[in-house]
Amino acid sequence: MKRFKKSPNVSLLLFCLPFLILFLVFFIYPFLNGIWMSFTNSNGFTKVFEYVGFRNYLELLKDKRFLESTKNTLLFTVLNVVIGNVLALLLAFVIESGIKGKNFFRTTFFLPYVFALIVIGFVWKFIFTQWLPQFAAWSHLSFLNQDFLGNPKIAIYATIIVQIWYQLGYYMIIYIAGMQSIDKSLLEAARIDGAGAIALHRRVVLPLLVSSISICLFTGIASSFKAFDSILSLTGGGPGYATEVLSLNIYYEAMGDAQRYGYGMAKAIILAGFIFIVTMIQRKICDHLEVEN
Repeated sequence: MKRFKKSPNVSLLLFCLPFLILFLVFFIYPFLNGIWMSFTNSNGFTKVFEYVGFRNYLELLKDKRFLESTKNTLLFTVLNVVIGNVLALLLAFVIESGIKGKNFFRTTFFLPYVFALIVIGFVWKFIFTQWLPQFAAWSHLSFLNQDFLGNPKIAIYATIIVQIWYQLGYYMIIYIAGMQSIDKSLLEAARIDGAGAIALHRRVVLPLLVSSISICLFTGIASSFKAFDSILSLTGGGPGYATEVLSLNIYYEAMGDAQRYGYGMAKAIILAGFIFIVTMIQRKICDHLEVEN
């Protein structure tokens, strides 16, 4: 008994126990319960429901709204992750090149990430609907005087712009931290060998930033697939279903007027599967690049 009490494994377990309990109660149990509910016709408000097997999952294949939401989610994710990371890398390169006031620029670009996305969405809704038309009239830039949130052809791109603007500073800070961890002797050796600025960043800095790129890709993919707050406050998924992503579609299906909680859970499980598969592919690719470097 004394040996058991003095065991370091027991102390470690006691320290981890609060987190394990919270993880089981607030993640594992809801996830398993969600899987079970996806096989029922539950409305989410009463305990009366029936087991329907794979009927919900089979219905997804014919659900045009769900398929449209999937297409919007993929477009939102690809453009947000690619454009956001490219711009963040360029910003990090410029700021770390030795410009004056780099602390000011780092703070300015990171500041939007401090605010809640629901607030950011309402601010940008004011910009798109009120400020831009007035600025277009004042500056005679007529292309800015458009219904960015009401035009189904461009509304999704307006939501992407907001998401990129919001996460840009976060990506930039990670890339700056990665650059500052690079051994300066490697950069000096490359310069002595005649490498210019472009060659230095392409052949030395970028390969050494694979870990930072992996982190930004992972967080970008996960947050884009789960995008909800900004789109809800900007367009609510409209006009029509032009900006409705999977998370919004699940919310409206499970908690909205439809009250089809079981069907919504089936969609949520599919979304979780998407995120898991894409994350594993991205992780394998980044691990492969890290090994090569």
